[in-house]
Amino acid sequence: MKCFLASMCNRARAIALAWMCGLLAACTTQAPAGIQPVHGFDAQRYLGRWYEIARLDHAFERGLTDVSATYEARSDGGLTVINRGYDASSATWKSARGRAYFNGPTDVASLKVSFFGPFFGGYHVVALDTDYGWTMVVGNYRGY
Repeated sequence: MKCFLASMCNRARAIALAWMCGLLAACTTQAPAGIQPVHGFDAQRYLGRWYEIARLDHAFERGLTDVSATYEARSDGGLTVINRGYDASSATWKSARGRAYFNGPTDVASLKVSFFGPFFGGYHVVALDTDYGWTMVVGNYRGY
């Protein structure tokens, strides 16, 4: 019986370790393989409100329309991010406030963003109009 219980405990530990490793890998803030963030990025020109015109739907935006993101400079060198959208089902505006920091040099548009405590996700500008009139952004993986 002891051998069976020890085997079950070892199996449970292995499963827990694999789950934790997968969770940590999912929390990467780097751009997906083959994706190159914009170089020559100017965060000061990026500040202000941006309106979403298209997206690959993600759980935290599902059902929202009129989505925008506002970026403000922070005193610690990062950016404040305010995401906002209208939820027609409840006839209310939903918003989330977060913080963003560059993954490396500030002229490379690769950032990590957090809306939930110590957990960060990737935010990578992969296309940007020379006049900062439009942008294309990807997250940690190609599905968002």
